[in-house]
Amino acid sequence: MGFTETYNYYYYDQADTRIKGWFLMDSPWPMILITLSYVCFVFQFGPRFMKNRPAYDLKTFIRFFNIFQIVANAYLVKEIFAVYSDAVAFRCLPIDYSDDPGAMRMVKMTYFLTLLKVIDLIETGMFVLRKKYNQISFLHVYHHITTAFVAWISTRYIAGGMAVFYPAMNCSVHVIMYTYYLLSTTDSVKELVIPLKRYVTIIQMVQFLILIFHALIAALPSCPVPKVPAYLMIMDVLLNLNLFYNFYKKAYMQPKKKLE
Repeated sequence: MGFTETYNYYYYDQADTRIKGWFLMDSPWPMILITLSYVCFVFQFGPRFMKNRPAYDLKTFIRFFNIFQIVANAYLVKEIFAVYSDAVAFRCLPIDYSDDPGAMRMVKMTYFLTLLKVIDLIETGMFVLRKKYNQISFLHVYHHITTAFVAWISTRYIAGGMAVFYPAMNCSVHVIMYTYYLLSTTDSVKELVIPLKRYVTIIQMVQFLILIFHALIAALPSCPVPKVPAYLMIMDVLLNLNLFYNFYKKAYMQPKKKLE
């Protein structure tokens, strides 16, 4: 089987036909172009644009962005549990590829997650416009790009069944994370919530451990679900866990240097 035949088999023949014609779903190029544009803006065009300009405040925009994220992620969690009461069960759950209303609800939910992960890229753009370049780490950029592609792959191939465990966990953690971000920009409670930042990172790392264990269940030969997404999930989450743990050690476990 040649390259073209292999590509067509995996990209088209194995894809969920229910998402045919949906924005971003028919071709990999829109997501690739979005990612390339994101990287170019963050590392080249954005800093060049801001070079001789004062940093933007964006405080009001950031507050509304955080509120939007809380509401959007909470909505996705609600949608998941409305269809799958056992969405976070640690067991093999085959994917329903039918046009059943519940199954289609999960497809739409997973698709909405993909759109939300693309919107998440705006966060890094805000760092650039505010000249917060120290916050644009490899961890930050890698995490944003890979979560967008994980959501995109999930929508295209595994929108349902045990695969909804990922958005259920991820969106739940993001509700907590963006609530923290919102409160940390609120002057009246800012000093109270800032010390909680390390625990938000701990919650994210615990999430990764749970996702790895769940993906291992999907990778079992006895579980009748696509295996490639499970393998990709395990590798990606392991790398994310390593990056987050290194960040945690550097930020919270290493002694702070004293000023001379």
